[in-house]
Amino acid sequence: MAEELFQDDTAYYSDRSYLSNSALKLLRESPKKFDLWMNGRWERPDTTAFDLGKAVHASVLEGKEIVVTSTMRRDKRNEAYRLFMDENKDKIILSPSDYSDYIGMTIALRNNEEVQALMLGGRPEVPGTAEYRGHKVKGKADWLVDGWEHSYILDLKTTAKSLDEFRKSAKYLLYNQQAALYSHIFQVDAFIFVVVEKSWPYEIGIFKCSFGFMESGVSELNASIDMYEHMFVDGHYKSGYARQFIL
Repeated sequence: MAEELFQDDTAYYSDRSYLSNSALKLLRESPKKFDLWMNGRWERPDTTAFDLGKAVHASVLEGKEIVVTSTMRRDKRNEAYRLFMDENKDKIILSPSDYSDYIGMTIALRNNEEVQALMLGGRPEVPGTAEYRGHKVKGKADWLVDGWEHSYILDLKTTAKSLDEFRKSAKYLLYNQQAALYSHIFQVDAFIFVVVEKSWPYEIGIFKCSFGFMESGVSELNASIDMYEHMFVDGHYKSGYARQFIL
């Protein structure tokens, strides 16, 4: 159903009638930005880190090599850079150093037997939709394995920090919420993060989500939905109000 609704990435990401994990994370971060984003008045800015991760995803999961390199500073005010962007609209522009790390990460992931074994029988970038507590939700699985013997989602992350730091910060970054929401949407048995460090020697970690991690994700998901309902369904959000905090 979702693959019929969203014919391409543009249709998927432009449709804001569904709540997604990224939208709920934005809500938790800033209700004001969430409101502006929902009304098409704010977009999260692209970063070099985002572009590098996107390039690795395209290469490893979809087999797409869509990278070009440039030594020019990323500055849309620079006419030469704007021209270069226009000439490479379908490409991801990386600096030479980021390109080197892109090659290193993709080679590490392709040569890792455990990662390749997890990818057997799966398919990339699968959109899905469902209802959660009466709200339409959507998600896009990086890699979905949905065979009759077992089903799971493999989610690929790139990190500038160590694998141990990823483990420590996974809940803080609401990756548990993502795992809970996607598992609900796709009705899979398990959720697995494959994480690769962005610097040499490009160490890889495989993180299988425990029952406790998933339960904490359900709690976070419910907290996000509670916040959404309170502010944007019951009408308690006021754009001009200052947020109140207790330190």
